[in-house]
Amino acid sequence: MPKVACRLPSRCPCARVLVVCVLSLTFDVAHALEEAASDQAEASPASASDYIFPDLMGETLVHDGERFWIRPIIAILTDYTFFRQDDASLAQVGEQEDTFDLRAARLGVALRSKRERAWEVFFAADFLEKRTRDEDVFQLYDLKLRIPFGAVKLDIGKQKQPFALEMLGLSLLNSQPERILSPFFVTRSIGVQLSGPLAGDRMTWAVGWFNDWLETGASFSDNADDYVGRITGLALASPDDTEYLHFGLGSRRVGPDAGIIRMSGRPESNVTDKYLDTGEFAADFASELAFEAIWNRGPVAVTAEHIVAKVQAPDSGNPHFSGTYLMLSWTVTGESRRYNRATGTANGIIPLHQQGAVELVLRYSHVDLQDAAIDGGVLDKFLFGVNWWASRQWKLGVSYGDANLDRDDIRGNTRMLLCRLQWFY
Repeated sequence: MPKVACRLPSRCPCARVLVVCVLSLTFDVAHALEEAASDQAEASPASASDYIFPDLMGETLVHDGERFWIRPIIAILTDYTFFRQDDASLAQVGEQEDTFDLRAARLGVALRSKRERAWEVFFAADFLEKRTRDEDVFQLYDLKLRIPFGAVKLDIGKQKQPFALEMLGLSLLNSQPERILSPFFVTRSIGVQLSGPLAGDRMTWAVGWFNDWLETGASFSDNADDYVGRITGLALASPDDTEYLHFGLGSRRVGPDAGIIRMSGRPESNVTDKYLDTGEFAADFASELAFEAIWNRGPVAVTAEHIVAKVQAPDSGNPHFSGTYLMLSWTVTGESRRYNRATGTANGIIPLHQQGAVELVLRYSHVDLQDAAIDGGVLDKFLFGVNWWASRQWKLGVSYGDANLDRDDIRGNTRMLLCRLQWFY
């Protein structure tokens, strides 16, 4: 089976055109908005009560005492998705029905001590809709203890693995509504992680080991051991962190569950069936590498990521899989996603104006789970989205996606319109 580099020109001829157009448009828009970006650096966000959709409760729920700082975590995301499929898509994955989705209803707390060693605790639970639950109404989402040792942080518990920029960015603050590279990472795992800065605050590093045997009920040896690492750096950065060039490299060694590996994912949707799915196959391990980059200039940002996975599975021909996305975002109202030097990611948008901030998003994604004896599918998708960040807490987003799936020797097309309303505290 040919690799991605050979497939893109023939199976998706518009990919190269998109890359050229996106980069050309990016530099043109960035130049035109240079003055607006300079003005933004001197501007201050509107107050919480001035927005059309005012922020609720402000800091009233935050406890800032003598010994502890405590803040509740509340997030509610609601979606409605419309689907249109051709006959080939119906044959591949079945009918995807228009549906409402309570995407997230999350409750939690962040607690930080005020002792000399300021340890922290993060806890969050997610309400499960009837369609996604078995018996439990709530699912434990995060439960993490963080202990600082100088500049180094030790995290113990259920948490994100330090791998893949798309996963590490807070989903509530992302430009795109859903992630596409989910075949190559997990949302949360139980384990231990060490992280810290390098080169002052221009670089970050993180390493971790994860095994979910406490949660799955299977034996320790039958659960996968994942070994993960990530390093990031700033090649360029302005003093206010609104103009920067970020690079990152991640590595992940994925163990099998009882000798079995399975990789699957959806087409940037939380409600569809698994369009991409290798099925279960015998494997020793998978080695993954992630390459990431962000170029940001004021209100314009280009984000790109590429992940390759080499699976040690002799019975299946040792397949190689990959995933890529390229995204252009432009905040029409002038706001910028400032760089977060502590995490090596871009922050969310804080509106500067009473009417909020408007962001346009253009994104191309390509995921290939088809190689050797494995036919997990090849997905190409274009997405155009508009986000209205009405305040620090409120967001209304609409995105249109056009996805082509090559699987089972046929090519199916799915178009989807996703509408999202979210509020978080």
